[in-house]
Amino acid sequence: MTTRRRFLESSVLGVAGSALLPDLSLADTPATTQNAEAAPGAATETRDFWNDWPAYIKREMNAARTRRLAKLAQVRTAEQATARAQEVRESLWKILGGRPEKTPLNARVTHMRDRGYCRIETTIFESVPGVYVTANLYLPAAGRPPFPAILAPVGHSDNGKAYASYQYFFQNMARQGFVVLTYDPWGQGERLQYIDPATGKSRLWSTAEHSEAGRPMVLMGQGVARYMAWDGVRGLDYLLSRPEVDKERIGCTGHSGGGTMTTYLVAMDERMQAAVDVQGNTENLAGPVFEPPGAIDDAEQNIVNSLAMGFDRADLLCAFAPKPLLVCYTTHDVGETYSPVLEQSTAEIYSELRQTYAAFGKRENVALFTGRLPHGLGYFERSEAYRWFHKWLKDGATPPEEVGLDVFPETELNATETGQVLTTPGCRSAVQLNIDNMKATLPASPVANATDVAQAREQIRAELRELLALPAAKPPLAAETISKHVLRNVQIEEIQFRTEPEIRIPAWFAAPSQMERATHPAVLYLTDRGGDDLFDDPGALDKVLAAGHAVFAPTLRGLGISAPRFPATGPNYWSDGDRRDEGLDWDSLALGIPAVGQRVTDILRSVDYVAGRVDVDATQIRILARGDTGIAALLAAALDLRVRALLLDRTLLSYASIVEAFDYSTQIGWFVPGILKHFDLPDAAAAIGPRACWLVNPAGPKGAALEEESAREALRARIGVGAAATGHLRVKAVSGEDHQETYLDWIRNS
Repeated sequence: MTTRRRFLESSVLGVAGSALLPDLSLADTPATTQNAEAAPGAATETRDFWNDWPAYIKREMNAARTRRLAKLAQVRTAEQATARAQEVRESLWKILGGRPEKTPLNARVTHMRDRGYCRIETTIFESVPGVYVTANLYLPAAGRPPFPAILAPVGHSDNGKAYASYQYFFQNMARQGFVVLTYDPWGQGERLQYIDPATGKSRLWSTAEHSEAGRPMVLMGQGVARYMAWDGVRGLDYLLSRPEVDKERIGCTGHSGGGTMTTYLVAMDERMQAAVDVQGNTENLAGPVFEPPGAIDDAEQNIVNSLAMGFDRADLLCAFAPKPLLVCYTTHDVGETYSPVLEQSTAEIYSELRQTYAAFGKRENVALFTGRLPHGLGYFERSEAYRWFHKWLKDGATPPEEVGLDVFPETELNATETGQVLTTPGCRSAVQLNIDNMKATLPASPVANATDVAQAREQIRAELRELLALPAAKPPLAAETISKHVLRNVQIEEIQFRTEPEIRIPAWFAAPSQMERATHPAVLYLTDRGGDDLFDDPGALDKVLAAGHAVFAPTLRGLGISAPRFPATGPNYWSDGDRRDEGLDWDSLALGIPAVGQRVTDILRSVDYVAGRVDVDATQIRILARGDTGIAALLAAALDLRVRALLLDRTLLSYASIVEAFDYSTQIGWFVPGILKHFDLPDAAAAIGPRACWLVNPAGPKGAALEEESAREALRARIGVGAAATGHLRVKAVSGEDHQETYLDWIRNS
């Protein structure tokens, strides 16, 4: 951080050059490549660009934390705590996409297993129409009903409800006179959603299915926790329908991911009377020691826009007050299952809980248990849960010593005959549910049949500005020319400028070294790698440069040389690809400032820089973007009328294709939350008109180029290509590696 501060102190406001470095133009030797080094004694630039985006996110997280803590400080009475709980509950449902309608459960018992000490019923019910939940109901053999009952969401075990330590707990709860209902979440046990037909197994490691299903939901303004928690709400409905259950004595507990789901359920359903959260995610995302990417996790644990709306994970547990709550964690999870600051974070959450319970005068109703053994629903955690539920839901007596695990074939806990619920007639997969939701969510194209095309385009721009959460202020660019070179008759400048106080954008500016006119038309060249391929042999835009055009190639935040490098002190799970590659993306979503919007800001500021150069014709600025970066380029070009024309090369054609896909590769950092409640990418392309917009080899959800007619048909279906609003659009399939003739054709015709 010291080096960054030194740079901030030494940076100088400039547009095309810097007084820090001498003019190192090599115009006399245009065919020679030489290094341009700073003169002795000149300031030098620290090139740790990978720290910039994490620094920006850290600043935003700490600001969100400060705002939230200020709100919590105002909660001093039971009335204020109750109002806060209601606010959190309503905000949570709103963020997740709204409370689903309660429809018939259509519950059916498929098998009954008499184990002597209890009866286990394997059950299937529908949480929403066509979404089947596989469950086990443990019914005590001894004692007189109605019994107290426990709803038990499970952790991230491949076999879901059949995981051995979970069975151990359920069996003993039944022996002790509790009814237990447990169920498989999506992607676990009998509810795999992404089954490879060749193997009959998930094509993902099972709980990765949570995020695979959850990412597309973000596009529709929903969260996968909406459905995972709703499974629990409907499970509770089923539990309460049973005559064996005492409706006034209902508890909830789960371990690990089940502990996190317990956090959701106690906030969302007020029928719970006591709860035990065992090793769930007891870390605020904007916690006491935030180091990017922080405590992000699977899609259901990252609540989009939560911090923007002023609440964090602790608020879900606080919403349960003053009902009895036990929180269990283990120090062994520090830097392993959870972040390196788990202990500090858990202590903070417990402190907030005690403050909230004190407002009710019920501080004795909340407790914390610290374990020392590895992550798991082990003996000590089970024992604490037995005691807690006996105290608050039974007679308060000391529970009996648990009995050893009753081992029997796992298949006996299957509610389906095949072992997978997707084989059940009428069952909808997560993919199909997303498709159905999109059909109900996505309105007709605002430009397809618009009577006032200009007004329709402005509507899209207005909605885009809000969806992307673009900043209102424009800080100084503080642009600097770091070095100059001449390569193959091209003058090259190494540029840096700032789009946020922390965000340095490294860039290349290349132009013909033999100036034939005072100003050049310019192409803003955007790739995932920052345009380094300009210097390949041959270079990616040699022909464009030879035709007299300048090229400006910035590296957007989080890409290429600016990609974050997570610290060595990070937790073990940061080695997982999703968390490593998408960590700051999820942080951004929770903050309400999507990563794609931040990159759109970088592009708009790049246009500011280029338009301000004295050697650029500001009326002749075009954008050429390749790959996923083209998504941000499309949105930026729709917003900024200074962009004369746009060409996208192998860029995703539509967000809808991701929702419809069984497999996709586009990362969530390119997703605009809630956009499919308004329009899709083809509509944004239509909003660019009458300026030219070329789609070269438009891509499907896996990044592969679509056939030209297939792409045209998709566009026709959405926006009616050929209408007045879309006459500026051109779809073109180009084979081979060298697309430069197409690029030149685009420039000449725009």
